[in-house]
Amino acid sequence: MNTRTNIVIDDDLIAQAMLRARVKTKKAAVEAALKAFVRKPNYAGLLALQGSNVLADDYDPDECYAQHPVEPLLACEPLPAKAITPNAGKNQ
Repeated sequence: MNTRTNIVIDDDLIAQAMLRARVKTKKAAVEAALKAFVRKPNYAGLLALQGSNVLADDYDPDECYAQHPVEPLLACEPLPAKAITPNAGKNQ
């Protein structure tokens, strides 16, 4: 289900998002940003263990996540299939 929404977005910010996500439309940039935000792991359950001696007192889940930024996945046209010849590569 899609919902039509009108929002005011900073022009420089959306331009940067479009470049970073390698998309051509503002809609695609907003969707890419939302997907990246939602994809970030939810550490609430893990942080509930804080103080239980299961985790180190200085444990910061965001520190680990920030060290490995994820590039957006881009859809591409599939490569053409190679023609398969019978008995290819076999000695006859």
